[in-house]
Amino acid sequence: MVDFKNSINTNNSFGIEPPLFSRPNTRIGVRYIREDIAAAVCKISLFNFGFSFNKEILVELQDISSKGLLIATDKKLRVNQEVTIFLKFENNCVFRRRAKVVRRASGSPFRYGIQFDRLSNSLGDYLLETQKKLVFK
Repeated sequence: MVDFKNSINTNNSFGIEPPLFSRPNTRIGVRYIREDIAAAVCKISLFNFGFSFNKEILVELQDISSKGLLIATDKKLRVNQEVTIFLKFENNCVFRRRAKVVRRASGSPFRYGIQFDRLSNSLGDYLLETQKKLVFK
C-alpha cells in the first residue's frame, strides 16, 4: 500500500502557490460590474448631524451587490466610518443607502469596501432588472 501523505509534496501543488497576502473571500452576494451607475459618498459625522448633502464625494464604482459595494477614490475615508451612498442609474432612478466603510486597500486611488447597514432587496432586484451585460465577479 502506498503512503500518499509521505509521497506527495504538499508544498508544491502543481507549482501553484497562493500569494502571501491572500485571504479568503467572505463575500456572500454576487458582485456586479456596472458602468451605468454614478456613485457618490457623503460622510456622516457628529458635526454635520447626518446632513452632509453638500459634501458629496464622487467616486468610481468598482462593483456592487445588494449588500455593499467597492469604490475607488483619491479621498481618504476611515474604516468603520458611517457614510451615505447615493447611486444614480442611467434612467435617473436614485437609491440612497446608509452604509459603513469596512475595509481599505492602499494605493492610488484608494479602494474601499463599503457595506450597507441592512440588506436591500429593492436595490438587489433593481440591479438584476437593469443589468444589460452579464459581467460579475
